[in-house]
Amino acid sequence: MSRARSRVAALLAVLVLTVLHAWVTPRSASACDCMSISTPRALRQADAVFRGTVTDLDAVGRRGNARIDVRFRVDAVYKGSAFREQVVATPHSPAACGLSPEVGSTWVVFARQGVEGRGEEAVARLVTTVCSGNLGSATAPAVLGEGRPPAEGSSDREERAYRTDRTLTRWLGVGAAVVAGGLVLGAVGLALLWRSGRRL
Repeated sequence: MSRARSRVAALLAVLVLTVLHAWVTPRSASACDCMSISTPRALRQADAVFRGTVTDLDAVGRRGNARIDVRFRVDAVYKGSAFREQVVATPHSPAACGLSPEVGSTWVVFARQGVEGRGEEAVARLVTTVCSGNLGSATAPAVLGEGRPPAEGSSDREERAYRTDRTLTRWLGVGAAVVAGGLVLGAVGLALLWRSGRRL
């Protein structure tokens, strides 16, 4: 009887220690923590949905700002807008749920509009993660409906054009301010000269 009790006590002790260890031990920082998402829900949440083949992966930024710019050759758009060559940003780290596609693989991508980079380098860009409902398949689910052709051109080319326009606008604003300041100073100078002439 005492042996049976000892075995039960030992089993209970092992069970308690196992539970405590699982509770106290921190979760791995390398694991992405997100729940699976259904295709209809992914479709509702996405700003753009398209099917495309990965043609290039470009690592950008460092540490907390690190990301991978994934370039797709798009052949069908199911929601929103996408270019024939569409760049989509995803976190660089797997811990941040970054997507890790292989060049040459075809995906149905669900992406949201976001802002990548800081300051003058900030650009509006489509962003996706492994939690977005992306499908590593060339076959699009029927729920997406009939796809339409993408817009011709490249999304990052449009981003560069926007950045150039923004820079030009900023410098035009600076130039206008300088000209306005010069006109004000000139007017003040003329007024002072006119007053001096009247006194004489």
